[in-house]
Amino acid sequence: MTSKKVSVTALSLAVVLMASGCSGGETTSEPNVTNVSDKPADTSKTLDISWVGQGARGKIEDNNKVQQMIEKKFNVKLKNRKLDVNNKEQKNLMVASGELPDIAFMDAPEKLYSDSVTRSIPKDMIMKYAPNYAKVLSDQPTGWKINQVPGKNGEYYALTGYKQDWDNLTWGQVYRLDWMEKLGFKPKGDIVPVGTSGGAERIFFTKQAFTLDEEQKMFEAFANNDPDGNGKKDTYGLLLNNSDASWALNTEAGAFGVGWDYNVEENGKVVNYAISQNYKEFLTYMASLNKKGYIDPEFTTLNRAKSWEKFAAGKYGAAQVQVQAAGMVPFTFNRPPGNLVLKDPNAKFLFTPAPIGSKGQQGSAAYTPVDGFGYAMVIKKDVSDEKLARILQIFDYLNLDKEGLMLSAFGEEGKDYSWEAEPYKSAVIPKQAAEVEKDGIGYYNLPIQLGNVNAYYSNAAVSKLTDLYFGAEIGRKTAYRPFKWDYFNQTKYNELKTKYDAKLKTITDEFLFKSITSELNVDSAWDAYVKNWRSSGGDELLAELEKAPKVADLRKK
Repeated sequence: MTSKKVSVTALSLAVVLMASGCSGGETTSEPNVTNVSDKPADTSKTLDISWVGQGARGKIEDNNKVQQMIEKKFNVKLKNRKLDVNNKEQKNLMVASGELPDIAFMDAPEKLYSDSVTRSIPKDMIMKYAPNYAKVLSDQPTGWKINQVPGKNGEYYALTGYKQDWDNLTWGQVYRLDWMEKLGFKPKGDIVPVGTSGGAERIFFTKQAFTLDEEQKMFEAFANNDPDGNGKKDTYGLLLNNSDASWALNTEAGAFGVGWDYNVEENGKVVNYAISQNYKEFLTYMASLNKKGYIDPEFTTLNRAKSWEKFAAGKYGAAQVQVQAAGMVPFTFNRPPGNLVLKDPNAKFLFTPAPIGSKGQQGSAAYTPVDGFGYAMVIKKDVSDEKLARILQIFDYLNLDKEGLMLSAFGEEGKDYSWEAEPYKSAVIPKQAAEVEKDGIGYYNLPIQLGNVNAYYSNAAVSKLTDLYFGAEIGRKTAYRPFKWDYFNQTKYNELKTKYDAKLKTITDEFLFKSITSELNVDSAWDAYVKNWRSSGGDELLAELEKAPKVADLRKK
């Protein structure tokens, strides 16, 4: 299964223990779901099982406390692998040497299966030995379709993670509220503080977004009216850089009906966002902002980190921001707005939904194209059904049983973590996030977060923002999804994407930056650009996407 915009690095343990997501599925399933089997599974025989989960960073210690709990409860002897799952070379070497563990957190599960490295997992065994996980799959329209072995109904080549927050809107817009107040701009709607301390009390949220015209008036003042009072014309409206444009322009593009990196429907046909008419209008708009001096002229030489540094230096009045950053989750303190909130005690911010375009369009690309599934754990080829049954029991307990999840993912209450507020309804606050892997904490798990469990991974501010807008129905409606998506590899799309992606990205990026800087005229250069994109493999990709299902149909129950 492919999972857009999701990297293993993003799940480093410190992040896992504090990060929220941007969620969406409407399931309310929680841990400790009733077992669908009438008889408890047999665990009388001791089995040796080797295991690598998503929290493996090479620091696991043998006979750790989570391991002891698992071994005692399920009558197994675990063999841990000192492996960093973020290190591709280590993982590739492990596979090439035939040392894949019995169950492992791995990329490219379909290829591992087709290369005869892993075995399939029967649906009836999942239903019997992992009933809580089976319910997660049953609750989602795509659940039992993901990771199906081609041509083998009821056989799966991986166990898939699921995060409800991946299915929601993630991006909003943040503005310097202290600058707005100084320059005479008022927020729209009722504003509420995101938090009560730690800087979050200086970040305010309103459900009412600005239009592009209203935003432009602020950008003009931010750039021309000396909001920082230093007597120099050295501030700008919108943060922009030369790195991943989706980290700076997602919300602005959404005001033109564009979901960044996704395909759209145009005249009944599937069209890549980068050659759509809406995207053309977006480029023209961005060029106008730059020409008026609302964008930092150095943006073409700034990578993402450098642009964040300039934000922290107080040079920008607005930026695209994820809900976790607006909620001041610690792992976002190096980016807007946290990097300035923590530096300048006088800085205040207004967080809003994405701006609204002239045609009423609003939103940003959904975190994942179809649903909240992502990541995978695979089973080694020579694992017997007897051992697989035990693995599934342990997997279900660690990820979806309240008792098993709390100890395996967070450790012991009081020693390893505390609750931000009410237990099981608030965030888990780790006490020693950097050292927990050695104790087995997080090492054996796969990311599965839904229902009330989402609160464990979200601080109060993020939970508040999610409840107010980003996880609510209005937030889900403003998350752009592709028109079509080859979710189950039914066409040659993913194969061709691998072949042409690099070249098409070069073409797209070059046109994007030359358009914004007015090195070329969007109108006069557009037809040649589209022709180049299409002839460089784009048309082949679109032809395959025409065969793929509509995302709206995939999401129907």
